[in-house]
Amino acid sequence: MEGGSILFYKSTLSETSTELKPGEKPAFNANAIWGWDFDEKKFLGIGGGYTSYQNFSGASLFGEMNFFASNTHFNPFVGIRAGYDYILSGNLSRQGDVLGEFLAGLQIRFDDYSYFSIYLQSGFAYRQKSLMIPLRFGIRF
Repeated sequence: MEGGSILFYKSTLSETSTELKPGEKPAFNANAIWGWDFDEKKFLGIGGGYTSYQNFSGASLFGEMNFFASNTHFNPFVGIRAGYDYILSGNLSRQGDVLGEFLAGLQIRFDDYSYFSIYLQSGFAYRQKSLMIPLRFGIRF
């Protein structure tokens, strides 16, 4: 489970105009991801999410792959996420677009033998014809 904010880096769609400018209100994003750890340094998962933009909301389905640097308490990682983002409400409803994210983060594990951890991640995201910067906090169990 993860939640966070997505900051607009380049323009995106809105109901009242064809774009939102950088510096507009950030979007709220929450995701649930189900997956498998392979050899403690790779994670492969599928997920779904909800994003509340300034003037509309959207849902997404995606696949995710993470690569961890080590198997220690403080574990840096990089990841990719690809899928589809679909607008649910407003004048733009029923429009969709591809979703792609390149992420980097830090996972903090509290026990060597437990999958429970927290993580912070950021990177670059392309969704709804926009380049955005996600900032997320997550819990893995």
